[in-house]
Amino acid sequence: MYTKARRGFTLIEILIVVVIIGILAALVLPNLTRTAEDAARGTAKSQLATVRGQIELYRLRHNGAIPPAAGADGTDTLWEAMTMLDEGRLPLLQRRPVLPMGYTWSFDGVRLKVAYEGRDTLAVADAPTW
Repeated sequence: MYTKARRGFTLIEILIVVVIIGILAALVLPNLTRTAEDAARGTAKSQLATVRGQIELYRLRHNGAIPPAAGADGTDTLWEAMTMLDEGRLPLLQRRPVLPMGYTWSFDGVRLKVAYEGRDTLAVADAPTW
């Protein structure tokens, strides 16, 4: 009796594997998106804490004065004051912090805020009034 040697996979077997992989991807993909959003939020909050700490150092160097705020978005003069050489000392910040996409800074001379407007949420983290 002659038996036919089986070579390769049938179309049904390949389709079943593709469906299983698709189901697994559908389960994992939302978690990856949420993780990326959490990482961006953590980066923004970390930068907010760093800048707030540097503003405190600015206050110590300038007898309690807070960096000035001006410009359309309220941040132009802040970054200028924080990144320039001050009385022969190194600047407080080497460069203006770069926030993740979708995040914005605002400084009105009293409060430093980082805001994010996502798909369905609005998150704001701010440094307290000095």
